[in-house]
Amino acid sequence: MSNRMLNTNTFAILMLFAGALFSLAQVPGNLPIETDKETPTLKTDEGSQVSVITRFVDNPEAGKPCTMEITLKNLGALPLEELVLSQEWKTKPEILEVNPKPFIQENKWTWEIPELQPGTGKVFQFKVLAADKDNLTFKPAVAYKVATLKKNPEKKDGLLVQVQGPQWVRRGQRAVFDIVVANLGLTPAENVTIRDKLPQGLRHPEGELIEATLGDIPAGQTKSIRLETLAVENGKFSQNIQVASTNGEKKLYQSDISVSDGQINLQWKKSWEDTAKGELEMILEAKIESIKTGQIQFAIQTVVPEGLEIVGSNPQARYESTDSTNKLLVWNNPQVTAGKWSAKLRLKAIKPGDWQLNAKASMENSADTSSMFLVRIEGTSEIQGLFQNTSLKANLGSESEIRFSLKNSGSIDLKNTSVRFLFPDGIVPLAWNGPTIAGLDGQNLNFDDLPVLGSRADKTYSVNLKGLSPGEFRIVVEYGMGNIKRSSSCSILISPLP
Repeated sequence: MSNRMLNTNTFAILMLFAGALFSLAQVPGNLPIETDKETPTLKTDEGSQVSVITRFVDNPEAGKPCTMEITLKNLGALPLEELVLSQEWKTKPEILEVNPKPFIQENKWTWEIPELQPGTGKVFQFKVLAADKDNLTFKPAVAYKVATLKKNPEKKDGLLVQVQGPQWVRRGQRAVFDIVVANLGLTPAENVTIRDKLPQGLRHPEGELIEATLGDIPAGQTKSIRLETLAVENGKFSQNIQVASTNGEKKLYQSDISVSDGQINLQWKKSWEDTAKGELEMILEAKIESIKTGQIQFAIQTVVPEGLEIVGSNPQARYESTDSTNKLLVWNNPQVTAGKWSAKLRLKAIKPGDWQLNAKASMENSADTSSMFLVRIEGTSEIQGLFQNTSLKANLGSESEIRFSLKNSGSIDLKNTSVRFLFPDGIVPLAWNGPTIAGLDGQNLNFDDLPVLGSRADKTYSVNLKGLSPGEFRIVVEYGMGNIKRSSSCSILISPLP
C-alpha cells in the first residue's frame, strides 16, 4: 500500500459546532446521545462545554462492513477529567477494526480518557459487521468531571447560574434570555436575588440595572426568569449577572452576545474523496444575512494544516503562508449570489494524524464567525528487509561480509522492530555491526529491538562470517514487530580449497 494511499478510514471528517444549548442536570454526570445526531453542547458557569458527534463513514447495511465514528470535543475553557465514553449494542457485533481499543463487556464498549484539554478532540472509530441493520445504531453516553466544579458540603448553598439565549442578534431585533438558577447545595438557598447589568448594546425599559427576586430555592431544584431586551448598537458585549442568597455567597456570571447588521454562517461539506489517491474535495459554504444593500465588504480565509496539501481551489484564492507548516487561503470580497457563496478546495493527504481545517469569515458591522472540520488521515507502515547481495561465493576458511538493509517505506514511524540472523551449521559469524547491540544464541544472532525506525528511513546490518565446510548454505533474517514477522534470505557457496 502506498504511503499516500488511504483506506476507508482515511478521511474521518467531522464538523464540530460550538452550540449554545444548556442542561443543568447533566453537569457533571451522564450525557445520553440520540441516535446518529450531533448532541447539544453542555455548558456551565465554570467554563465546561463538551460536544459529542456520531457519524457513519459507510452506509449501514446488514452483513456488510460498516465504519462508524464517535467524536468528543471539549469546547469549554477548562480541562475535562476522567472521561468515560460507552457504546451499547443491541447484540454483540463482529469486530473488524477498532481504534482506540475499548474495554468490552458483553454488549457494552467502554473507553477511558484521563483528560481532554480545552479546544481538543478525540476520534473513536470502529468497523463492525452486523447481521441485523438495527444493531448498527449509535447509543453512546459520556461521563466526565470538570476540574474546578466541586460540591462542598460545608457551604450553605451551591448556586449554579445558566443563561440561555442567543450568541448573536441583529440590530433592531429582540434578544431574549432565560436566566436559570439551580441549587446544587445540601440546604435551601434563601431569598435568592438576581441583578443583571446590561451592556450598552442592549436596552430594557427599566434601565441599565435589572433586579428580580426568585425567593427560596430548595436543595436540588431550579428557578428561572425571562429577560427581554432590544439590541440597539453593533458590537460585542457582556452582561454581568449577580446571584445571591441571604444565607450563602454571591455568584457572578458573564454572558456574551454580538450585535450586528449582518451575519455570516460558515459550513464545511465533503464533496468527494478518492481513497486510492488520498485526495479529498471540500466545499466551504457561506450564508450572508445583512440589512445593508449593495456591495458588502467581507473576507473569508481558511488555514490548511501540514498534514494536507493544497491541490487547487475554485474560485481561486490568494495564497499566503502563515509559517512553515500551515497554509493560508484568503478570498477578499468574493461574489455573492442570493446571499450565498461557496468555494471548492481540493486537498491531498501527505501526513497521517488528526488535522483541523479552520475557516473564518469577517464582514463589516458583523461579528466574526468560524467553522472547523477534523480530518483524520490514517498512515501506513511498510517495512522491507533486503540483502545487498542475494548470492555470494567464498573459499573454505576465508572471511566474507554480508549486508542487510531494513527500510521503512511507509508514512508513519515504526517502533520496536526486531532483527535476527539465522545461520546454518557450517557457517560461523565472526563479527557484526548494526544500529543496536547484538548477541549470539547458538546459531542465531539476535539484535536488540530498534526503538524507532522513522518514516522513509533505513538501517544497515553487517556480519563478517566464515565457512567451515564446503557446500551451498542459506542464511535467513527474520524481522518485524511483535508477533508479525517477515523473512529474507541469501545463499552463500563455499568452495573447497584447491
